[in-house]
Amino acid sequence: MRYRRLDLNLLVALDVLLEECSVSRAAQRLNLGQSATSAALARLREHFADPLLVPVGRSLQPTALARRLAPKVREVLELAGELAETTTAFDPARCERRFTLVASDYVAATLIPAVSRALQRCAPGASLVVRELALARDGDQVAEALAYRRSDLAIVPQARVNPEYPQATLLEDELCCIVCAEHWPAEETLDLERYRQAEHVLREFADGQDLSLDARYLREIGLERRGVATVQSFSLMAGFVVDTLRIATLFRRQAEALAQRYPLRVLPAPVAFPRAAQVLQWHPQQAGDPVLAWFRQLLLEQAALLDQG
Repeated sequence: MRYRRLDLNLLVALDVLLEECSVSRAAQRLNLGQSATSAALARLREHFADPLLVPVGRSLQPTALARRLAPKVREVLELAGELAETTTAFDPARCERRFTLVASDYVAATLIPAVSRALQRCAPGASLVVRELALARDGDQVAEALAYRRSDLAIVPQARVNPEYPQATLLEDELCCIVCAEHWPAEETLDLERYRQAEHVLREFADGQDLSLDARYLREIGLERRGVATVQSFSLMAGFVVDTLRIATLFRRQAEALAQRYPLRVLPAPVAFPRAAQVLQWHPQQAGDPVLAWFRQLLLEQAALLDQG
């Protein structure tokens, strides 16, 4: 169907092309051949009189016009999806949606595997993409995930919530410590002085920023740690603690899971860290999408089951 000389079917291709910035990956998602996808890009370039995607090094990057078009195209497709869904009742068993979720490695490790299994049981035709919670240049991780990267949902720590987006509290957890079981006998405890003097395994973002809850709180109270190893994922901490006297501070759910796989002890933190909440957020324009509403409820139900466990 054409509207003002534009084949509206091309908007689907444009949306995927701008998200993937790759003709081959877009072709896979569109279930088209690479030549057909290239042809669609050529028609889009002709209509908009703009290259839309240009080579930069070994990759393609969107032009300034493409960046302006991206959120508008996504909005049009979301509205079209809402119109389509209102014609029939939503049936998860017939859902073929590709859900894109942005979350920290903590959430990805502790909650999302159960969500994936539940999704497979309820909606076997659906798929789930989990993306890393990237550090936004302006500090707004929620807008980065939902507006710019056009993900369906974002799960962020309470401190990173964007009040302009709808939200629901998903999980709460407390910080604790892991130590090597061999070097910390069962009768030994962890006090503040030993915590202060010990060598620590820390978690930082790829660009070197330490935005974790424990790091922020310790800075506030003026307590310094001696970091001897820094990793980008909580799940990597265990390997740097085993066979050493080091300490790592992380959330209890993940600490207990790691202690089942490694010779570790989980100890209460000697610092009164505040409890941490993980918050689910979504774009206001998607609030009326019945499919995403169902998926949000699935996430909340699995989080509740995790709390019960």
